[in-house]
Amino acid sequence: MEKIAYLVIGAAMAIVVMTLLPMSHMNKSPGMTDTDMPMDMSQMPNMDAMHQHPPREVSPELPMPSVNHLMFPDMMDGFNIQILTSNFSFTPAAINRAPVDNEGHAHIYVNGVKIARVYSDWYHLPGTILKMGDNEVRVTLNANDHSEWTVDGVPVSSVVRVQISAASQ
Repeated sequence: MEKIAYLVIGAAMAIVVMTLLPMSHMNKSPGMTDTDMPMDMSQMPNMDAMHQHPPREVSPELPMPSVNHLMFPDMMDGFNIQILTSNFSFTPAAINRAPVDNEGHAHIYVNGVKIARVYSDWYHLPGTILKMGDNEVRVTLNANDHSEWTVDGVPVSSVVRVQISAASQ
């Protein structure tokens, strides 16, 4: 009986949430479900514009952090990104707290659009995010408050270009 009560309460809450919050800003054809909708990066909001944080200069007395990243094709889908840092620690438990030099997380951008925050040195990039042709995948190092770490005003970042062809899909 208790399980039925939880199901009824959960279903009622789901109906309230679905009524109050729009589920999608994209137009669907009749009978089309959310899983049928293709991911169209041009319809995504520009996350850079929505999440502007001032740059944060690395203290000159400390070792300068750096980042590089490697992209490995995933046999199932997309790419696995390995983020290689030096003089930097991922600190997921400190997110949204005061910045600490050479600590924080990474942001991943594809073709200039922020797609993820990353709290460790690996990330799976779904193939649906990439477009046919040339793609720029950029990784930045960010402080606990999400500001970008910079050295002499230049963001601490890494860029890899990936070509997607019909054969690679």
